[in-house]
Amino acid sequence: MLTDITKTLYRRYFDTDPSPFISEAFLGLVENKTERLIRLMDEEEKSIGLILGLKDDILCSPFSAPFGGFHYTHEHVSYSVIFNYLSDLKLFVNEQGFKRVVITLPPNPYQNNMNAKFINAFVRLGFTMATPDIQNCVNLKKFDGNWTKNTVGQNCRRAIKHQLSCSIVTDEASRKDAYDVIFRNRVEQEREIHMTLDDILKVNEIMPVDFFLVKDSDGCNIGAGIFYRGHSKIVQGIFLGDDMEKRSLGIIDFLVMNIYEHYKKMDFDYIDLGISSMCGDPNVGLIRFKEIHNCETSLRFTFWWSPDNNQSFQINPKK
Repeated sequence: MLTDITKTLYRRYFDTDPSPFISEAFLGLVENKTERLIRLMDEEEKSIGLILGLKDDILCSPFSAPFGGFHYTHEHVSYSVIFNYLSDLKLFVNEQGFKRVVITLPPNPYQNNMNAKFINAFVRLGFTMATPDIQNCVNLKKFDGNWTKNTVGQNCRRAIKHQLSCSIVTDEASRKDAYDVIFRNRVEQEREIHMTLDDILKVNEIMPVDFFLVKDSDGCNIGAGIFYRGHSKIVQGIFLGDDMEKRSLGIIDFLVMNIYEHYKKMDFDYIDLGISSMCGDPNVGLIRFKEIHNCETSLRFTFWWSPDNNQSFQINPKK
């Protein structure tokens, strides 16, 4: 039986986080976006835990992040333990009178073994699977400076010829410059940006956030990237953007090359470049862009269950 336990007791058994978005530091940052946090553990088994946000009688993991998921004592938790935990999760939702539970698992680089077992158990137990989102990650162990498509290398050489420069910036003014490049790029493409600079700087208080800035030969800001380093082996790409009027200079390819080389030197295994779909609907151009920049394409899964599984439900695309 699952029990809602205290943070202190929960962390006695789960002191490491498979991803930064279920760490206490991150949850504390976004806790105000939910009514309260619920920490579920079987007090007899003690090998799996789940932190959920409650709002409008719906339990969510995540409630304000790209993905959520489970804590566990090790990657080789028995399948039967996982199956029983999810069975008990359904009982908990039903007995507590909640409308629904929604869980988005991390991409495979974060927990490949556990994902396979969780996904199988979710399906067998009758959870509804949303159309999986298309996920892209760069395997830095395989990156050797060569590109899937030759034009990427050509664009990088063009950028170097035009004396573009790329650096990590740490001062307040330069971070704002980087954010402004990305913001303008989103406006020009009529795409929303769901984080302010202040939001990003608050994240920087709990995990390192890197701001990359590309300048042209005249010192003008023409490209930028923002990346989180909240995991020991996986960097997460949050934003990339360029000056669309100067795109012919090869800005983005030059930026990506520098980012890959930087994190490879830091001995990271992967760069998580996020999903290339919205509620399962693929962005074909974005998938193509990531794949020609050496990304591996996989799936990110979301499951939900309601005591009345006939209810229709739309996953929030902003999460």
